[in-house]
Amino acid sequence: MFIATDLDGTLLTPSGTISARSAAAIAAAEEAGVPVVPVTARQLYGLDDLRSRLGRWALCSNGAVCWDLHAETVLFHLETSAEVASTFARELLAVEPRTRFASIQRDGAFFASQAGYADLCVFTDHHRDPADMPRLGIEEVVGAPTLKLVARHPSLSVQELAAVARRLPSASAVHITSSGAGMLEISAAGVTKSAGLQMFADHLGMTGADAVAFGDGENDVEMLRWAGRSWAVANAVPAALEAAGKIAGSNAEDGVAQVIEELLEQRNATVA
Repeated sequence: MFIATDLDGTLLTPSGTISARSAAAIAAAEEAGVPVVPVTARQLYGLDDLRSRLGRWALCSNGAVCWDLHAETVLFHLETSAEVASTFARELLAVEPRTRFASIQRDGAFFASQAGYADLCVFTDHHRDPADMPRLGIEEVVGAPTLKLVARHPSLSVQELAAVARRLPSASAVHITSSGAGMLEISAAGVTKSAGLQMFADHLGMTGADAVAFGDGENDVEMLRWAGRSWAVANAVPAALEAAGKIAGSNAEDGVAQVIEELLEQRNATVA
């Protein structure tokens, strides 16, 4: 068995921290030989304040890159080509020219943001100060392979921008989702949290049937459907609640920790 959990809105408290109970549950699972793997839209630097309470592995950029947190090395990555990213961005700009883009490149080491993108952000969106974000031309943003392309619009909601994006000619070449942070998140078609987890499960010598997954957002839907057992936290969006097998307590109630505790008790009883 291994445990895959989203972070923001799922494992983390509403204030964005790992509670003492959740930290204890993670530690107990790891000690029992059950890896607990965050699967998040965040990048490696977005885990800095959390790493002391996590295990060895983490999947970032919605499953597009898998990090060994101990060695700070990459197990695998699933990039979107510059051609796909550029085509999609230019088509969206043609119909919504006020859209602004950013791109996660070089396994997360480079954040390439278009001029005007930072003006639409707050610190918690990317765990970096908008004042320090690059202000690049669109050619530089989409001119290299990316783990994840993100798009914002000054007046359209994420849902409205997604509706426009899904009508583009290149929509079939990408996967469009959102983590609830006010932006579209775009990867190559087929690059989802479940795709990354399948590769990670292969590394462990396990399958999706061995996975327990937790999530709350639109970008968790594929993961929740893929895992052998899955829980959406009570505060999850409707799509995640529908995709999950069961519902756990909310992130304010340490819902993930509650389930992990129960699973470990059942496992220990079976072994005994």
